[in-house]
Amino acid sequence: MKRVRNPVIKKPVEITENTFNDFITRKKYAIIDCWAAWCMPCRIIAPSIEKIAEEYGDKVAVGKLDVDKNRGIASKFGIMSIPTVLFFRDGHLVDNIIGAVPKHVLEEKLKQVMG
Repeated sequence: MKRVRNPVIKKPVEITENTFNDFITRKKYAIIDCWAAWCMPCRIIAPSIEKIAEEYGDKVAVGKLDVDKNRGIASKFGIMSIPTVLFFRDGHLVDNIIGAVPKHVLEEKLKQVMG
């Protein structure tokens, strides 16, 4: 039986410090929403992140990282404000957006990253 290497996931995946590196290299492009349960702006942006996952899940790995539970990753990327959305290409951070922005802003940034 042939194993599927990159299954299409059309919803954000919960990421931890243990799964982070595998996640950002799973596909050519990855987006990670850095959030916390107590953060109201994080709740505002969540539906946009879910829509991005639905619409781009075949090309882009979309994940969510709880910064309260994964402080090492938050520190590594200098995340001081949330929500922060990190954009990766080939496993390397190439850009970010800070704050609860509309979906079209996330899409524009994603299209820039995808070139």
